[in-house]
Parts: sequence; structure tokens; C-alpha cells
Amino acid sequence: MLGALEQGRPALGKESAPTPPAPGRQAVVAAFASATRLERECIRLYAQTHAEVRAAAVVADGAQLLALLRSGLCPQVLVLDVMLGGVLSLIEEIRALHLDPEPALLLLAPLPEQTAARRALQEVGECELLLKPCRMKDLFDQVYLMGVGADQFRLYRIRRCCRRYLQMMQADPAMSGCDYLEQMLLYAVTAERPMTLAALYQLTAQDNDTQEGSVAAAVGRLSRKMQQQGTPMYRELCRRCGLAETAALPNGKLLKSMLELLQQEIV
Repeated sequence: MLGALEQGRPALGKESAPTPPAPGRQAVVAAFASATRLERECIRLYAQTHAEVRAAAVVADGAQLLALLRSGLCPQVLVLDVMLGGVLSLIEEIRALHLDPEPALLLLAPLPEQTAARRALQEVGECELLLKPCRMKDLFDQVYLMGVGADQFRLYRIRRCCRRYLQMMQADPAMSGCDYLEQMLLYAVTAERPMTLAALYQLTAQDNDTQEGSVAAAVGRLSRKMQQQGTPMYRELCRRCGLAETAALPNGKLLKSMLELLQQEIV
């Protein structure tokens, strides 16, 4: 269940609850082998702006991939295009290398080839299948899920939602308040019990080696900046909080309303 803000109670102390671990940003190292030049270019471009998945290699055939693996590359996830040709023998050669840890395998198959691809899955086992055409977002989401597991993937989804909300409110990503607000939301979502605003300031300040007042001030500046943009989403958050559409959301109300949005989107 998503966490929430606790109203009117003191911040967490030593006797109230343990300090939750910082929600980390675990990256997944992946290697991609695709027969399609355009697909390879899209993968490279998308990876440049999505640091959660590091594309350690994007190659055009199995021979290049095997050479990299033999030279020491050990990704967490291997993405293989079934149109490379000889993909079953390629998987056998990869497994014969006895990589440690053994990478998870994701096969990309065009929709007309899904029957053949599913037969191949039955033969090789321990593979996932993603049908093409697919969005780069869906591909990278699947790679991340396979690399980190469900718990970290949930944090990844929460961060993605936070960033999308901030973009919709035309937040300036250069403002430190964006990062602080995202961290506070992650703490609030993953906490075992509702947390006070003061506790969230404290944890976020500790993570960033700064003062709680600096965190509060940065989030306040962010909220006022977004108020000036006057986007439909910011006005909607004001209405949710019972404020005029032109109001500047106080930090607590901004956080609470964004938590409600996350609750609707993240199961």
C-alpha cells in the first residue's frame, strides 16, 4: 500500500519507527543485438536519456555479441532479436560461456513470428518474449524489471510517474526542488507507516548532506515556480486541496496531492 503524510504528529524519533532505507536508483546493465539498424539507433538514443538502463553494447549480429561476452562483458540482461538468424544456437553459445552471474534473456520477435518465437522459448527455456513493434519505453521497462526484480521496478515506476507529473506542470528540472520532491515522495510511498512532513525533510536532507530548511525552501520555490506556469495539472492539484486555482500549493499539500496521484497509478 502507498504511504501517506501523517498530520499533526511529531517527526519520527528513535522510539517511534526505524529510519527507512534510502530508495536507491539501481541501474541495469544490458546488451542488445538487433538486425534492424533503425531499432539499434532508437535503443542508443533512448538509453542516453534513461540512466536506469545502461546499454553496454548495441550490436548488429550474434558474432559481435559473443566476442564482447568472451572479452569480459557481463550484462544483467541480454536482448536478442529473433530476426538475427540462428538465435537458438546463439543462446546455446552464450550459455556455454557460463557467465557469472548468468544474464536474463529477452527475445524480441515481430508479431508475425510470434508462433515460431514461442516454440523457440519452449526449446531454450528461461527466456522472456516481447513482441514487435513495441515502444522503447515498454522495451526498457521490461529490461529493467528483468534486471532488478519487482520491488526495485516499483520504485522505478514511481520515479517515472513523478518526473512525468513535474513535466506536466512545467517544472524546471535544474531546480533542486525537483530532486528533493521526488525523494520525499519515494520515502512517503515506501514507508511502512505514514510519515510527517518534518520526517521527510529530515531524511531527504540527510541523503543530500544539507539542512532540512534548505530542502523545505527548495520545494517551496519549485511550487511557486509551477504556480506561475499555471498548467492545468497544477490548477487541478489546487482544486483537490480545496484552494483557489491560482494559489501556490504549500509543500505539504503539494506532496499530499501528488501522493494521491501516485496511489491512483501505482498498484
